[in-house]
Amino acid sequence: MASGDGISLIELVVLGWSSATATPAPIPIRIDFDAPADCSTADQFYDGIRARSDRVRRAADGEDAWGVRVRLSRAGPGVHGELRVVHARGETDTRTVDATSCEVVVQALSLTAALALDEVVEVTAPLSPAATPPAAPSTPPAPPVASDAGPPFSFALAAHALVTQVVSPHASLGGALGARVTPRTEGPLSPSFGLSLMYARNDLLGGDSALIQWAGAALSACPLRLQIARIFSAEPCVVATGGWIAASGRGVSNPESAVRSWWSAGGLARAAALLGGGTAVEIEASAVVPLVHRRFTIGWSGETVGETPTISPLVGIGIVHNF
Repeated sequence: MASGDGISLIELVVLGWSSATATPAPIPIRIDFDAPADCSTADQFYDGIRARSDRVRRAADGEDAWGVRVRLSRAGPGVHGELRVVHARGETDTRTVDATSCEVVVQALSLTAALALDEVVEVTAPLSPAATPPAAPSTPPAPPVASDAGPPFSFALAAHALVTQVVSPHASLGGALGARVTPRTEGPLSPSFGLSLMYARNDLLGGDSALIQWAGAALSACPLRLQIARIFSAEPCVVATGGWIAASGRGVSNPESAVRSWWSAGGLARAAALLGGGTAVEIEASAVVPLVHRRFTIGWSGETVGETPTISPLVGIGIVHNF
């Protein structure tokens, strides 16, 4: 038993136990959240962190805090998210997530942020506004590690069934395969560029006086993407096409054939509905102007069986998958 102002052995044990089991104080964080207008908010992101960890709190004005920076941007029919946690000593850690909706991306990033901040509480002391800044190091600090921000472009493959008219009055059925590239950008502008290979013929719809076969390659450029709703989008585009038309007579004793080049330019409208997992149903409609007029005739009489129209329409429907 201790006397006077001394501390008993029991008191020492109690003090030691209290110190060992003290819960670390929550660390202050400051959220910098940048996302499209129809995406989640900074409050929803913070609620996602707090749902997974009680070791953080929002910093007061003027208080030293850990920075949590979130950037969301549209990437084709999906969403690209970046999370950066800025440490008190200037160190940074960046994570990226790609998913089909803002909610999925924000939930994934809030879980990542909660795990990273929990680790911070385990290995560091809470920040103090009155803490004395450390002395400048005698050697220059190591350069920051380059973050993995993901590829600068997203890619997509598309397959369409189409109906078109390249020689009037004949309608042709066929198909198209295409590839597109979209730079990853922040903001409403999301340009894309594509290349499609197409083939169509008119004998799939029934008998005509001429067999028309068309093969071409189309280059498209779409300056912006309009996100109409969470799963619907639309793109206005310009398109240029080059290829070949092969025409041959039908129902005559000595049919003749002719092959001519095809060149056109015009506009295209594209709309898509997201199915999930980066796959969407897509419809395209274009109207192009043939740059060279072609006319096809049969026999000595010179009977016209077809010619290039003033405006050549095309409608396609199919599937597109974004990687």
